[in-house]
Amino acid sequence: MLKVVVDLVTMKKTKVSSLRPSVLRVTRAHYFYVLAFAVFVLQYDAWKLVTYDAALQRWTVVIAMFVGTTICWFAARRKEHSNMYYQAILSGLIVLDIYVAAFSIYTGRGMASRGVALFAIPIILSSLISRSSIFATAAFSSAAYWYSAIRYFNLHPSEGYRVELYADLTFYSACFFIFAALLYIVTTKSKNTD
Repeated sequence: MLKVVVDLVTMKKTKVSSLRPSVLRVTRAHYFYVLAFAVFVLQYDAWKLVTYDAALQRWTVVIAMFVGTTICWFAARRKEHSNMYYQAILSGLIVLDIYVAAFSIYTGRGMASRGVALFAIPIILSSLISRSSIFATAAFSSAAYWYSAIRYFNLHPSEGYRVELYADLTFYSACFFIFAALLYIVTTKSKNTD
């Protein structure tokens, strides 16, 4: 009996990654994002603003968001000591968020879509991984934005002018990088430079 108590007292406690609580909070917050997106789809579907096929595609994305978020949440609950494990979970959420934002751009009429703001979510999340990942996420967000807007424009060329398309793409991509730079500055623990 005494040996069991001594073994329990002297057992090495493994340190859990300091990133774990943040990742758990992010996955929980993602459920509100999924709920907001579902309400958005429900409103469009209820008022018959989109076709049946478009509504079905949007509901499929809602389900994919829910499943992806649940997998990430379940994985984040595991107590690991490696930061890379939790960074991989965050990377999965970032990829999912970029896909959802690009999908919103494409289904929201390309350059006329108001879904551009959704690209802020993965850029903010990337600040938990590392400061340099903020710019990588901004680059991937820009690429996804360009792809979805240009693809929509090529399928529906009467929706605007090509010069307007490239002006919007350039402006919003620059905004992604400006946003990333500001987030980089905010997350940098620097000394007072006054």
